[in-house]
Amino acid sequence: MKYGIFLLTALAILGVHAHAEEADGRQSKPIQVGISFKDGSSFALKFLPPDEEGWVMTRPGGGVNLKKNAGSATDSMEIEAYMMRLDAPIEPMANYIGTIKRNIIEGYEGNKNFKINTFEVIEDPKDARCARIHLLLERVQPSPEAQEKRWSEQYVLSCGSLKRKGMGFELRFYHRYVESSKDAQFAEKARKLLDSTVLVDE
Repeated sequence: MKYGIFLLTALAILGVHAHAEEADGRQSKPIQVGISFKDGSSFALKFLPPDEEGWVMTRPGGGVNLKKNAGSATDSMEIEAYMMRLDAPIEPMANYIGTIKRNIIEGYEGNKNFKINTFEVIEDPKDARCARIHLLLERVQPSPEAQEKRWSEQYVLSCGSLKRKGMGFELRFYHRYVESSKDAQFAEKARKLLDSTVLVDE
């Protein structure tokens, strides 16, 4: 669940400030989103986006959003990172993973636009506070006529704090494409992105 109103309330009550680095075009430095508290502690997520031209970054609310080929209906990418309120505690991780699976499956039941083609959730091998998600959605075509299949694929890192009850982050990497425009390196790009991510919980 995205952080929204809860984040704004936290900023006002705790006297904290949101932070994120600004850049456009080629992203060669880590990007950080999160909050810093009056006592000097912080809760943040750092990641290194793909080292490619064409990424445009904005900062909606307390998060960050990067887009590439945003206007394309056949081949676009998007990265977003944001704070969220957890739907379930991250300990035990098996229960957290189970909640993610249930929410996504229920969320796409009866969806008229997309159906789940591939779906996997595992514990992050780098950080026991996080789960990794791979979700491939197939666009439901309005007619069976000869049309290229359309896909929405995403890799996600979903993390929670052990110190701050109910607080977490998600990092999502989307690739939306038609069959002939799929980036064959997307899975590797996503792996590098997720591997670069560091959860700061001081």
